[in-house]
Amino acid sequence: MPDFTPEDAKQAFDELKTKMKKYGEDSTEYKTALENTQKTLDAQEENSQKLTKEIAEERKVRGEQDERIKTLELEVARGGSSGTNANYKETPEYKALTHWIAEGDKGLETDEAECLNTMQKTLRTDIDTGAGYLTMPEMDTSLVKTITEISNLRSVARVRTTSKKVLDIPKRTAVPTATYEGEAAAGDDDESVYGSEQLTSFRLTVTVPFTQDMLMDSSFDLEAEINADVAEGMAQKEGNKFILGTGSKEPEGFLVNATVVAAAVPSTVTDGLAAVDLTYMTGELKTGYNPMYGFNRRTLAYCRSLEDGEGHPIWQMNLADGAPNSINGEPYILLPDMPDLAGGALSVVYADFSRGYTITDRTGLMIVRDPYAKKRQAIIEITFSKWNTGQVILPEAFVLLEIKS
Repeated sequence: MPDFTPEDAKQAFDELKTKMKKYGEDSTEYKTALENTQKTLDAQEENSQKLTKEIAEERKVRGEQDERIKTLELEVARGGSSGTNANYKETPEYKALTHWIAEGDKGLETDEAECLNTMQKTLRTDIDTGAGYLTMPEMDTSLVKTITEISNLRSVARVRTTSKKVLDIPKRTAVPTATYEGEAAAGDDDESVYGSEQLTSFRLTVTVPFTQDMLMDSSFDLEAEINADVAEGMAQKEGNKFILGTGSKEPEGFLVNATVVAAAVPSTVTDGLAAVDLTYMTGELKTGYNPMYGFNRRTLAYCRSLEDGEGHPIWQMNLADGAPNSINGEPYILLPDMPDLAGGALSVVYADFSRGYTITDRTGLMIVRDPYAKKRQAIIEITFSKWNTGQVILPEAFVLLEIKS
């Protein structure tokens, strides 16, 4: 809308007077002129109200600023005296501020520095209300994970893949006994003895529930992380049971097999072992087996400190390509689930795992993704299942060292 000045209004009134005199108040020209004059006055009034509002707002802002300045001056004058008429120049705050302006931080006394710190207001990241809420952390692109120790008996045991739940393994337990006889004497009849071992696969399973919100908002591929973690967790569980499992709805561990445990040899020292104990174990297995030692990393560290009768370490680092480190010239495998050295513990095994222990894997890993069972809570469940087992097949292929109490 165009601006109208008092001169415009005066000009409109002059034109009205002139036309009134010329045509009279009852003429059409008079009425039209009166209408135009009223519009001009309305526009002028609207413009005036707008200008008045702008001036009022400016005055209000200016007044608020003046009020803040007066309040601040009053606070400085009062100097925290709780309403008394104390001289603000004598207050600690005023003195500290004056001292700081004149000499900087180095010239401040301890109490003056503390007083000045209370007066300072700084936006900073370590205080939420001091703009800390405005800062955003950055998410690292890599996920830090703890180490999961796994007894990887699979790498040395015999592993069979089956299409059935039960695997029947026939085995020969004895050979015919031959005898010497004199001339024309009849020899005895005999035959081999056979038996079998049945390995029943058990279900190893876990269900991982997570919310739809977590799936949508995670900074990582959530389902890929779940798959990787479940695979690691299952490997840890089965590795533990291949050593310590009871055989009831789970694998049979070689440390639980009654025949293997009954044939354990004792150590020569109490609550520990000597180099000679590891040497004696090598004589307990029949020639023809391809054995190795097995123990956890703490026992390995102890074995590295052992020496033979001539003062040579029994642990040897082999630098040749393809040759592993050895103890007494024999290879070894780390099995984290083996017990530590302690009285009564079966802490060391010497065995041909490929002939003495068999692991069966039933074909297939079942993964069921269920977004429906808990759909009202927007919870998704993924169930992982696999079937396997492990069992001692030839107890004579194992020798255990029982630590003397």
